Amino acid sequence: MHVTALPGRRSETEAWLRSVLVAAGFPEAVVTRYRHWDTEVEANVAFEAARLANQSPPIVIAKSLGTVIAATAFCLHNFRPTGAVFIGTPYAALESGDLRFLRQFSAAVETLFIQQSEDPGGSAAELAAALHLVRGEVVAVPGDDHMYSDSTALAAVIQRWRKQEHGV
Repeated sequence: MHVTALPGRRSETEAWLRSVLVAAGFPEAVVTRYRHWDTEVEANVAFEAARLANQSPPIVIAKSLGTVIAATAFCLHNFRPTGAVFIGTPYAALESGDLRFLRQFSAAVETLFIQQSEDPGGSAAELAAALHLVRGEVVAVPGDDHMYSDSTALAAVIQRWRKQEHGV
């Protein structure tokens, strides 16, 4: 199964995301490398979202900045995954337009939000309230550091969702 994976802002999240993907049963996932990792430019959601134009992967798995990129690509560039797993969505720091993109994405795409119970970017409970979820769910995991270091626990949540939503 082709999985598109979108790491967080820092390049260190690439290796972390690969470990989560392997543990969750997606060893062949394609992990995106961001332009700002290899150059002197700042992270740019619009640029990275445009790179996803017209793609339709069965699943996108994204962390933090990657969640914003996926939602932006959905709303502006015809990015159409069938399902999504968003880990550590930084919704409390988003401008209203980006939050609107997250709402539109989650209304159209079956989305599993994994959020720490006390994430500094916004707690799991606050995320559920902010998104007004019609589809999908928010699953709280312990933590307050936005690191999501327990790959095994994350993989277990993703595998349950995968079986529940996709039967695989």
